[in-house]
Amino acid sequence: MTVTVKVFGALKARLGDRPALTVQVEQGRRVRDLIMAIHTLNPEVGTLLLDKHVIVSVNHDIAHDDTELTSADEIALLPPFSGGSCASRRMYV
Repeated sequence: MTVTVKVFGALKARLGDRPALTVQVEQGRRVRDLIMAIHTLNPEVGTLLLDKHVIVSVNHDIAHDDTELTSADEIALLPPFSGGSCASRRMYV
């Protein structure tokens, strides 16, 4: 299954100013499978997802690893918008 994943903020800049990623998701078609597919395409972004520095949103709701995906879902990667520790902000500078 192929899904389109929107990206925002500093994360968008890390991906060459692309507004979205097209990702092939196999396995169980859950958020955890999407994260692993992204990690394969871009290990830096994948690590941010695995470490929970970036949140996955599915249909405008924060998704969990076991959230099921369909090709019709609106999926987005959301970097921190405000707050957090100085250490988490340094990764986006």
